[in-house]
Amino acid sequence: MSKINVYDIEGNIIGEKEISDEILKKPINKNLLYYYTVSYLSNQRLGTHSTKTRGEVSGGGKKPWRQKGTGRARVGSIRNPIWRHGGIAFGPKPRDYYIKLPKKVKRAALIESLRDKLMENRIIFLKVEGINLPKTKIFNNFFKKIGFNNEKVLFIMSNSENKKNVVLSVRNIPYLKYDYIDKINAYEILDSDRVIVEEELFEKIKIFLEGGSIGSV
Repeated sequence: MSKINVYDIEGNIIGEKEISDEILKKPINKNLLYYYTVSYLSNQRLGTHSTKTRGEVSGGGKKPWRQKGTGRARVGSIRNPIWRHGGIAFGPKPRDYYIKLPKKVKRAALIESLRDKLMENRIIFLKVEGINLPKTKIFNNFFKKIGFNNEKVLFIMSNSENKKNVVLSVRNIPYLKYDYIDKINAYEILDSDRVIVEEELFEKIKIFLEGGSIGSV
């Protein structure tokens, strides 16, 4: 059994969580994670880039000189691509970069990303208690004590109404991103150096790694 530390908000280790070695013994499917990452980043692109062709550039309707007899190269428009202020040849045009992934692939990528962080001991659990007022200093001190203040941190929390003060406390920390358990995706996990999970979510994540459901992916 692999053990993962559980911390309190003051940065003290108050317990451990156990993950079965059966979950971690298989090698990470890097091809799947690569395929997912490429599709995820492609789907973030707006595809609004656009350049003007020679037919769209203003001007150039008149032939600048006659075809023969001048000794110069024949040319039909001052807006051809090889001229200054001319159109762009083979430039980008608006397009859709969306790549549709099956739900099973998204789910498998999320499992692999969690397994990857678990195998590298980059996940810890945090017991969030006693935050009655929004206070960024509490979390800043916590990250300094456990040594996470110079790394990209993802904080996964439960989607409940009583987490308002926690959200207000962490949202201004520049190196930290937070998301809810039913909204996380594999790219967020892969893009972070460390992952912090609320202690109450352990069973939910464990069931998901064993083949259960974690909600929307």
